[in-house]
Amino acid sequence: MAKKSFWKRLRERKIEHDKIDIVKDTEAIIEFLEEVQSDVSQLLPELKKLDELERERKVATSGILHVNLETQADVLDKLLERYQYFQDDVDINGLRIKAIANQFLKNAKKAGLSDLVHEKNVDKRWKFFW
Repeated sequence: MAKKSFWKRLRERKIEHDKIDIVKDTEAIIEFLEEVQSDVSQLLPELKKLDELERERKVATSGILHVNLETQADVLDKLLERYQYFQDDVDINGLRIKAIANQFLKNAKKAGLSDLVHEKNVDKRWKFFW
């Protein structure tokens, strides 16, 4: 009995993908959305400071200009850090939504709703190019 090659065995192996836990993921998204206001309340004051500093910079004299730009750098440091965390959370939850939608399509197909699955597959929003 000849042994099969590694690549042939690998191609023949049926890979089981973990099912998405829609309930768990929707709960995580809800939790994120409930906390978005907290993120916004931290970002808005810093953005307003930056706006004010930039307006002042446009009319500042050379002696004040350096202080203004150093202050802007401090504000931008805070903004960049906080916005990065916010963006990461948004991206992660976007991936969750896409996974939930894909799992929905699998569930619908398994339930025999092929017309619904086809309808969603031709809808641009369901192609997840965002």
